[in-house]
Amino acid sequence: MATIQLGTTKNINSLLSYCEKKSDITKGIDCSEQTAKQQMRATRELFNKNDKIQGHHVIQSFKPQEVTPEKANEIGQKLAAKLAEGHEVVVYTHTDKEHIHNHIVINSVNFEDGKKFQLHGTKGIEKVRQLSDDLCKENDLSIVDKNVKADRRYSRAEYGLAKRGLMSWKDEIREVIDLEKDSTDNFAEFKTALKEKYDVDVLERGKHITFVHPNGKKVRGVTLGNDFEKEVLKDVIGKSNEQARTEQGIGNTTERDKGTKQLDEKLYNRSDGQRFNQSTNSTQRDTSDREYKQEDTRPDDFDNEKARKLIESTARENARSVGELSRPDARSRDIEREKARDIERANNKKHAERTKYIKSRSHER
Repeated sequence: MATIQLGTTKNINSLLSYCEKKSDITKGIDCSEQTAKQQMRATRELFNKNDKIQGHHVIQSFKPQEVTPEKANEIGQKLAAKLAEGHEVVVYTHTDKEHIHNHIVINSVNFEDGKKFQLHGTKGIEKVRQLSDDLCKENDLSIVDKNVKADRRYSRAEYGLAKRGLMSWKDEIREVIDLEKDSTDNFAEFKTALKEKYDVDVLERGKHITFVHPNGKKVRGVTLGNDFEKEVLKDVIGKSNEQARTEQGIGNTTERDKGTKQLDEKLYNRSDGQRFNQSTNSTQRDTSDREYKQEDTRPDDFDNEKARKLIESTARENARSVGELSRPDARSRDIEREKARDIERANNKKHAERTKYIKSRSHER
């Protein structure tokens, strides 16, 4: 099951050096792997196209324990030959992660006609995926089932924030949706609850649904994951309440309100006491996001399942911290500690003033 990622670079030598450093098997196509940097540069300079985008980067990752490094490199070579005819390419196979993967580095300029290599957007990645899938089938390897949708989808930036112990604004939206879809009886009530309780707007357009965070940023349900698409939400909302009433009767309104209040507190009050829609918290999150995107220029492989587990554990940890702070005994302890600190500060001030007075008296004598 090979997955594909695409990228570009304005410094192909740096990318080649990174890939070479961790490579177990290296193979050049229409160039020597030992002199790839020089050959690629000569081609770009020959056609006076050595500025801007110097290279393209394809990461082809295989299912763990499904392929050997030798077979992976062979498949990578075949993919490069089909994808970038007339371009110098180097295929590096890495085994430093659980899944074997290829880094395919393509010179941006065709050595035959001087044309720039074009591989961008959705069409570009679909083209590479199709070629990769065909090669996997030829070698009896599994491929990704395009009909299977991820219940929750996380971006690389969200993964980076989770590693810093921060929750992304998208995950904050997931949190309130998870609560209200189980706490409301119909879709209209669900939308009203999101707006009134969390200031999250819900926009509908045809079969699509878009959520607007209080910071003004928008995200479609499909981007958050299959569980957050319009038709799925409409199908789910109210069912859990109906089942609960059938099994327990309609005597649990107080408990439901209590649960709503607790999650409302969890969502709005972070462990540092800040509300998630305040500008300071948004700035912190945006800054971390930008920092991670800068780090993301380094080639790496993205494991969506690992990201999902990390983000969910981070969310649980945030919730646990807020839960501890919201307990009455915890608040009492905080109040007592604050009182003790106030008394200590007052005593220190009195001591300093007395010391100053005694010194002044001694000077007078």
